[in-house]
Amino acid sequence: SSEDYVYYMIDNLKDEKIKRIMLPDTLGILNPDQTYTFCRKIIDKYPALHFDFHPHNDYDLAVANIFSAVKAGIKGVHTTINGLGERAGNAPLSSVIGVLHDQLRAETGVDEFEITKASKIVETFSGIRIPVNKPVIGENVFTQTSGVHADGDTKDNLYYNNLLPERFGRKRKYAL
Repeated sequence: SSEDYVYYMIDNLKDEKIKRIMLPDTLGILNPDQTYTFCRKIIDKYPALHFDFHPHNDYDLAVANIFSAVKAGIKGVHTTINGLGERAGNAPLSSVIGVLHDQLRAETGVDEFEITKASKIVETFSGIRIPVNKPVIGENVFTQTSGVHADGDTKDNLYYNNLLPERFGRKRKYAL
C-alpha cells in the first residue's frame, strides 16, 4: 500500500534489462478510481517503461480495474481463462476482451471466436464449472428469456448491442 515503496522498486529496476514491470493488485482491494489514479501516476513518472497490470477479483472489480488501468495507459494486462486464480480469482479473459474491444476500442490480437472453446476446455480439465450467467461464456448469457427482449430482436434490433454471440462462437437462443 506504499507508493513510495513502489517508486523505490521501480527506481532501482528501471535501468536493468527488464522489458515489463508488473503492477499487481495482489489483494484485489483496489477500485476503478484508485486503479486509474495509481496507474496514471506511475506512467507519468516513468513514461519510457512498459507496465502490466495484474488484478485479483476479491471485490468483483478485476475487469473494471483493467478497464481503468488501460484507460490510464497501461500496455499489458493479466487475465486467466474463466477468471481462475487465487481466492476469488483473477480477471476473466472473456470479459476483459469484450470490455477492451467494445468499450475502449483496443486492439488485442485475441481471436474472440476461440474464447468459448478455450473456456470449455479449461472447465472440463479444472472441474470448476462456468456459471450459467457468466458474461460472454455462460450458457444463458445469449439466451433471451423475456418476451420484451425477444420481441425487440424482431423489431429492427430494438435492443441491439455490440456484444453479439457470433463473435464468440455462440448463437442467440430463445427460451420462450
